Amino acid sequence: MILVTGATGLVGAHLLYELCSGGHKVRATRRANSNTHFVEWFFSLYTANSSDLLNLIEWVDAEVLDYQSLVEATKGVSTVFHTAATVSFSPSQEQNILATNVRGTANVVDACLENGVKTLCHVSSIAALGERNDLGVIDESCKWQKSKGQSAYARSKFLGENEVWRGFEQGLRVVIVNPSVILGPGRWNSGSGQLFSIVSKGMPFYTDGVTGYVDVRDVAKAMVFLTLNTEVSGERFVLNSENLGFRELFTLIANVSNNRKPFIKIPLTLIHVLYPLIFILTAGRISKSNLKSAFTKSYYSSVKIKALGFTFTPITHTVQLMAEAKKKS
Repeated sequence: MILVTGATGLVGAHLLYELCSGGHKVRATRRANSNTHFVEWFFSLYTANSSDLLNLIEWVDAEVLDYQSLVEATKGVSTVFHTAATVSFSPSQEQNILATNVRGTANVVDACLENGVKTLCHVSSIAALGERNDLGVIDESCKWQKSKGQSAYARSKFLGENEVWRGFEQGLRVVIVNPSVILGPGRWNSGSGQLFSIVSKGMPFYTDGVTGYVDVRDVAKAMVFLTLNTEVSGERFVLNSENLGFRELFTLIANVSNNRKPFIKIPLTLIHVLYPLIFILTAGRISKSNLKSAFTKSYYSSVKIKALGFTFTPITHTVQLMAEAKKKS
């Protein structure tokens, strides 16, 4: 039996599809007050026989902060894919982020150990990695360095990884993936889905920052590949398709949306001047360090997983898929 936590989220839903398409029966967690409409919509987006695949899913009510519910969910399970997490860069959400991503992950690890689960695949983030290496790129060898200004989310993913490594030391087979910015269809009011919604309407502004992007389908495929089709253990893998400037990404989105391309560059100095107003307009949901990250040029390398034969979807294809899905939503 395979268990997926956070199964109603973007990564979780795509992972369910990948597993079910491979004929696996899956147990999936959801919060007691949540529904599975997104998962059903997503399955129907990709296949005509979605009902057949959905029948392979056994839904259970469980939350990562409710340890006993995790103990029940992991009974009889051999492999756990842990995708549940709080993704936010709002300073006001710091306690919730740390609780879910650190204590919640610790609960998952302990439940696995208590029930004799053999393998845990954990979704971390590039936010848990350190500064670039001598080659100017960031990969699995780049160790976390505590420094002022790092977001609560980044700290939570690093500390969450530490809980997973604790499980490894106690006998769990562990695989960790560190995706860059995940792009995929759905969830248009949050995360990268919200970014797509905003930019597709015509975004005139851009910064000169650069970061990595990966298709959510590749994240799911990489997790299944590494966990079920290899024997790797005690390893982490950066998942990154391409490093793109914000102007490049915004232009791709504008092209598939037949809308205005970005043409006004925002200098970093303007952020210092406008931040008090931005703070008020966003009710403190965006910190100055978050805004500054839009000007950072970070380049990520996925050479390690590529050496195993894994290939990534070009981001142009991902953006096109998002545009087509947006029309159907």
